[in-house]
Amino acid sequence: MNAKTLSSICLAAINVAASVFAQTTAPPTSTAEAVSRMWSRGQAEGAGPVKLTTFPLRVEDISHINPMGMMASGHVTPNDHLYLVGKEPKTKLYDVLAVTDGRVVAIQWRPNPPGGQPDPTVFDRAVDLKVIIEHTPTCWSYLDHLVELDTVIQKQVGGELKPGQPVAVRVPVKAGQVIGKVRGGFTFDFALIDTAVTRKGFVRPEQFLKRDPWKPHTVDPFDYVNEPLRGKLLALNPRKVAPFGGRIDYDVNGRLAGNWYREGSGGYAGLDRRWDYWVGHLTFAYHHLAPSQIIISIGELDGRTRQFAVQGNAPDPARIGPADGVVKYSLISPNVDSRTGRPMAGFDERVYGVLLAHMVEPRKLKLEVFSNKTTTEVKDFTTTARFYER
Repeated sequence: MNAKTLSSICLAAINVAASVFAQTTAPPTSTAEAVSRMWSRGQAEGAGPVKLTTFPLRVEDISHINPMGMMASGHVTPNDHLYLVGKEPKTKLYDVLAVTDGRVVAIQWRPNPPGGQPDPTVFDRAVDLKVIIEHTPTCWSYLDHLVELDTVIQKQVGGELKPGQPVAVRVPVKAGQVIGKVRGGFTFDFALIDTAVTRKGFVRPEQFLKRDPWKPHTVDPFDYVNEPLRGKLLALNPRKVAPFGGRIDYDVNGRLAGNWYREGSGGYAGLDRRWDYWVGHLTFAYHHLAPSQIIISIGELDGRTRQFAVQGNAPDPARIGPADGVVKYSLISPNVDSRTGRPMAGFDERVYGVLLAHMVEPRKLKLEVFSNKTTTEVKDFTTTARFYER
């Protein structure tokens, strides 16, 4: 799969912002409240927990599934959704299904950024739809990058959909009902959110209150699917170790592992909700398909986002703390096949440069990257070093 297919993601699109559907002037006090207010606007129905009776694509239509946790392009921090890929040919449209009973509560035809799409790995589509489905007062799913909305849904929405902000609706749907279409050979996003569950691997989940408040509550969809469907789906997933749906939360308090945000960059949400909000992001984590491989993901290096593996795959960032002083990483390309999760044949381990990291405090990090340098050439930080926090 090429980089463009892998990165059919919602990076440069307008997110369904918490402020869009807020029904009170008081800001939400938790990410769970923010999700409920944003998507269901105090009208949620039903009772949980839920079980998925199908997947967004029929098993026979799926080429492969990539789990959560990929870091690529503007997904500097681990991404919070599965990628589903319909089989070839690319000219064929595949049905996208509701995974269980619920109500479509938001639809967004997301416009391209002013002046065009700045990220060459993101599809520049005329129609790019995101659909939110409420299943219970604590459970939602979203389907992203649809190229067509089903006519049955469209008739109940009423009016014409246009590029712009999300449209609030309440359209009942049944498990397995067709919601729209995606094109074969291209990735589209699927996530399941359960606010009865909160991930433990975010040191400060309140980072997500201003953007993507569902992230601390994103769950592994495979845990919500019964056999025999679960086994059929896992056979299409190149990740072969638990959690099979991937992981997105690697923060360890007082350790290097996890998400960091450059001082003055606005934290996870960025400043002014800019299109490229991720430029201040930094993550020390592990490959979404081969979780033994360290990945360092940088929001801005030499004018663009970069993701690296580490020569020698050490030291483990989950073990590095303030007492360890300055650590050096030789940066190389990740050696993982995106379809199989196994090492690539004929891999060229070219060193891009050296990264210096020093946790000066449990939640403060000093960092600098030296391009085209070796560890013997790099002795200490310079005046261009940057500080990160969490």
